[in-house]
Amino acid sequence: MPISNRSNSGIVLINTAFYTYGNMISDLNFLKNKYPSLFRISELAQTPDQRSILDVILGNPEADTQIMIQSAIHGREYLNTLLVMKQLEHILEQYDTAVYEGIPYAELLNQTCFHILPMTNPDGVTISQRGIHGIRSKDLRRELKACYHNDLMQGYTTANENTYWSQFKANARGADLNRNFDAGWETFQGSNVPSFERYKGAVPVSEVETQAILDVAERNNVICVISYHSAGDLIYWDYGSKGSAYEKDRDLAELAAAVTGYPMEPTWQNETDAAGCSDYFVLKKGIAAITIENGSGTCPLSIDEFPAIWNANRQLWPALAVMY
Repeated sequence: MPISNRSNSGIVLINTAFYTYGNMISDLNFLKNKYPSLFRISELAQTPDQRSILDVILGNPEADTQIMIQSAIHGREYLNTLLVMKQLEHILEQYDTAVYEGIPYAELLNQTCFHILPMTNPDGVTISQRGIHGIRSKDLRRELKACYHNDLMQGYTTANENTYWSQFKANARGADLNRNFDAGWETFQGSNVPSFERYKGAVPVSEVETQAILDVAERNNVICVISYHSAGDLIYWDYGSKGSAYEKDRDLAELAAAVTGYPMEPTWQNETDAAGCSDYFVLKKGIAAITIENGSGTCPLSIDEFPAIWNANRQLWPALAVMY
């Protein structure tokens, strides 16, 4: 399909919240055809069900400022993939014309590189959208069936299967990726077997999706991480760091709060809420990292929430480029 056949609304359409892995791949291909010199796409890894985890590299790869944006680490939070893809298109469209605080976008992107992981957990997104019938591997489908029955037996859910799959947060192996990082992993209390949420994995960083995030940060000397989640319309920060790490995290949270209008919510690490992406980067690496919870409803979020989410986040990336 030629690009000219796409809607006047752009390549990334925002008429439905049901934004799939296939939609993302198609839109990235269209965007790459339209803006071939402005960004590139790197495959980081393959998921257990053989979907690509992608790093969309926007800006100057040689820049000192390397920023990571990752979304949909939880399957049911896929509206954030649509947000990130629309943010990408918005910047590409205005690359030669827009300015932020008097600085042209082209100049900002010459001094900054964004590493955008628009769908960190594509298997989990597929499960939330299509149930286990969206998973190709028979072995994985069998393991997922066991997740459901174990969660019923342990009282983690009382939902029917359709509802259970729609609320799925984990990857196709039943690991909650945002509880798989090596920061408070030992003390985190959740499910002791694979589940739709809160199973931290057999060991820290056991999952290929978690490994992909860490690989991007390590290879590119990332200095700032934004993790998009849902919901709450707030910014989680302050993971118990001290000194310069605390100050860097506070500065990042204050910037995001000023741009989005979301309140800042301190998050002290404890036994029931740890081992997350932002926890790890702040506490183990001293890298500024925050979790932005978009939306106010129950996940999966309705498309009706997208305009407010878009208005809150539209200028965040240029603001980050100016800050750093």
